[in-house]
Amino acid sequence: MRFAVSLALTTLLSLTACRGTEPPYSPGQAPLVEDLLAAAAPRLQSIQVPRAKVRQGKGPAANLMMLAQHPDRFAGTIQLAGNELVSLAVNEEGYGLRWIGRGDAGLEPGYYSGPPSRCAVEALLGVDLETEAFVDLVLGGAPILETPYEIVDRRWDRKQARELLTLANDRFQQELGFAWSGTEWQFAGSTLWRLEGSAKTWLWSVSHADMHTVGGQTLPRKTEIRQPKPQGRGELVITVTYEKQIANPGFGELASDPPTEGEPDNAGDQWDEGEDGWDEGGWDDGEPEPEPEPEIPEPEPEPEIPEPEIPEQFLGKPQGLKARGDLCAGR
Repeated sequence: MRFAVSLALTTLLSLTACRGTEPPYSPGQAPLVEDLLAAAAPRLQSIQVPRAKVRQGKGPAANLMMLAQHPDRFAGTIQLAGNELVSLAVNEEGYGLRWIGRGDAGLEPGYYSGPPSRCAVEALLGVDLETEAFVDLVLGGAPILETPYEIVDRRWDRKQARELLTLANDRFQQELGFAWSGTEWQFAGSTLWRLEGSAKTWLWSVSHADMHTVGGQTLPRKTEIRQPKPQGRGELVITVTYEKQIANPGFGELASDPPTEGEPDNAGDQWDEGEDGWDEGGWDDGEPEPEPEPEIPEPEPEPEIPEPEIPEQFLGKPQGLKARGDLCAGR
């Protein structure tokens, strides 16, 4: 009898595992594609991460500090045993990479700089992603295919408990995964393939985990990035664990100059009068002079809007290092 009850429970648990998790919505009430794509947008405009750990595979974890500002500004420093190993600053005009490590890693110590390139982020973290894509991930979002793309599929995955949305354009196919928090959809992970005829080549997969609230927005405490190893054997896993996150920090934006204290708003404006406030020429009884034609004022030129300055936090710092040129030239 006891054996029969145990067998029945085992069978029930197996069937439950096979069925997986039911969708959090009724039949015909699946979320709109627009709502899912909105959930994949970055949650913040900028972030400061004073403390994080970055680990490649099962290797030792290194200390990581970074700043990110949407859409394409990033700065990060990796330290080992409290010593700077590599620092990177990227903005819309270029990148600057400080390499302090030993030359046996394939790079001579020095300062590398050039126009924006995805290889700069790869040199820092070993992640083959465009700067904009990596910034989106750090801000809690997902890199999305360039338009135009089409919706290939959308379905609930019971095993993963994820709503899956598949997009494709003429070069790539991307699957986005979303988790239901109980109140809203949250981006949970994505995979990208390159399309080559009827074949697909896996490029990378990312996932967010351990979600929590930062600055009123939901962000991950951990992001995992997986991609094929360059030699084609196995996969490379990069794990970033955020130990502290500060939402939307200030980067020293310039404010407009305030007016001089005590100076009235109309300072410098004067009424040209005589001594007693009347024209000293007196009353003219002659023929009235014709009234001059009114002058049509010329339109004032449109004020020039200054280009936003790049905060110094996202500028490279070559001080103390030998210039090595563009690490990413030809890549």
